[in-house]
Amino acid sequence: MKKKCRRIARGIIAMIFLCFSVGMFLAREVQATEKVVVGTNAEYAPFEYRDSDGNLTGFDYELLQEIAKTQDLELSWSDLPFDSLIGSMEAGDIQIIAAAIGPTEERARSVEFSDVYYTGSQSIVYGTGKEISRFEDLKGKKIAVLEGSVSDLIVSGENTDYGIVEGAEVVRFKTASNAVMELKNQSADAVVIDTIMAEIYCRQTEGISYKEVPGTQEDTVFCIQKGNAKLKEAINNGLDEVRKNGTYDKLYEKYFSGEETETVLSDEEDFLKTLKFIFLEDNRWQYYLNGMKVTIFVSLASVFAGIAIGIVVAMLRMRAERRRKKTVGSILASFYVDVIRGTPSVLQLMIIYFAVFHSKFGYIAAIVSFGINSGAYVSEVIRGGILGVDKGQMEAGRSLGLSYANTMRFVIMPQAVKNILPALGNEFIQLIKETSILGYVGILDLTKAASYVSSRTYQMFLPLLAAGVIYYLIVKALTVLLHKFERRLRHSD
Repeated sequence: MKKKCRRIARGIIAMIFLCFSVGMFLAREVQATEKVVVGTNAEYAPFEYRDSDGNLTGFDYELLQEIAKTQDLELSWSDLPFDSLIGSMEAGDIQIIAAAIGPTEERARSVEFSDVYYTGSQSIVYGTGKEISRFEDLKGKKIAVLEGSVSDLIVSGENTDYGIVEGAEVVRFKTASNAVMELKNQSADAVVIDTIMAEIYCRQTEGISYKEVPGTQEDTVFCIQKGNAKLKEAINNGLDEVRKNGTYDKLYEKYFSGEETETVLSDEEDFLKTLKFIFLEDNRWQYYLNGMKVTIFVSLASVFAGIAIGIVVAMLRMRAERRRKKTVGSILASFYVDVIRGTPSVLQLMIIYFAVFHSKFGYIAAIVSFGINSGAYVSEVIRGGILGVDKGQMEAGRSLGLSYANTMRFVIMPQAVKNILPALGNEFIQLIKETSILGYVGILDLTKAASYVSSRTYQMFLPLLAAGVIYYLIVKALTVLLHKFERRLRHSD
C-alpha cells in the first residue's frame, strides 16, 4: 500500500510540472522549423493593424509578404506589444520585426537593420487653436507617446538628434490611438508621433491638429536577428525587387493616399448613427464575437486545468498534514502555492509565453499560465472544504471498514464538494475577468477586441462599455447555472 502511495505521489508531482515540460518541448520543436517568425504590433495603422475580420494587414505586413514571395520565405506572424519586440528578438523568439521602427544606435546593439523602406518625420499633435510647432515649446507640458517608439526616446531625452525636450511629463501608452485619445480627452497637452500617423489621426478626429517638426526626417527599417546575414541579404534583395517591379509603389499609394482610412463622426452626430459606425461598419462586431469565444475557451480550459492541479496539490499537502511529516511532494506543493499566490498573474503569463513557449502557441501558453495560477487558489479552496467536514465523518467511515481512500471518496468528498462549490464558482468568475490580460501577449480576447475597435474608430467609451456588458452577461449566466447546481445538491441532503 505504501509503495502504491509513493507511486501516486510521484505521479502527482510530475503532473504539476507537466505543463512546463510540454511548453519547453513544443518551443524546441517550433525552433526546428523553417518558418521565419515576424514580430509586429498590429495597432499602428496604416503600417500594421487588423482588418474587420481580425486578420493582420497594413503597409508593413503586405510589403514584407511580397518580399518573402520573391525570396521563397515562409513567414509566421506574431502580434506582440511594441515594447516587447526587441526583447523577443534577443530571446530568439522572432527573426524579423516589422513595426515601423527607426534605426538607432541603441537598437543596433541588439538587431540588424534592413535597407530603408520608408522615410518619415516627427510631428506634434495638439488641440486645435493651441499650436505647438517646436520641441522646445513642450517644456513643462504633459506629452503622450507610444511606449518604446522614437517619439518616446525624443521626449524622454534619450534621443537628442532632433532637438531637446526639457521638463516634460511623459505619459506612455501601449497603442498610438490611446495616446491620441488622451489628448482628445484633454488629459495631455500634446502627442509626439510619426507625421503620417499624425495626418491620419487629425483627419479622422475632430478638435486636434498637427505640425511637422523640421529636421526630424528619419528612416524606417525592418529589424533582423543579430548575426543573421543570410536573412538580412534576402530581405534587402526582396526589397530591391519589389521596388523594381512596381509592387512597392502600389502598396504605398494604397496605404498612404488616404483612401483606406475611415471617417469618424463628431460628438454631435446622432447616437444611433454613432453606434452603427462603431459596431456595424466593416463588421466590427465580429471582433467582440471572436474575442468572447477566446475568453470563454481559455477560461473553461484553464479552470479544468486548475481544478486538476488544485486537487493534486491539496492531496499532497493534506497527506503530509495527516501524517505530520513533510514530504518532498508537500514541500514542492507548498512552495508552488506560495510563489503563484505571491506574484501577479500578468507576470506569470508573460514569463510562460515569452520564456517557456518563446512567443509560440499563444492559446496553449495562456491555458497553461491561467491553469497554473488557478490551481494554487483551487488547492486552498479544496483543502478548506475538506477540513470543513467534521472529523467524526472520517472516523465513522473507518469504523465501518472503509479504507482511508474509500472514506475520502465516498464520505468526505461528497460533503466537501457542497462546501467548496461556491468558492470554485467565484474562482471561475475571477478567471474569466483575469483573461483580460491576454492582450499583453497579443491574443485577441474580449478586452483586446474593444481596444482594436477603439483604435479604428477613435472612440473609447462605447467600445469599452460594450466589452463590459458582455463580461457581465457571461458572469451572470455562469452565476445562474451555479445557483441551480447548488440547489440540486441541497435537495440531495
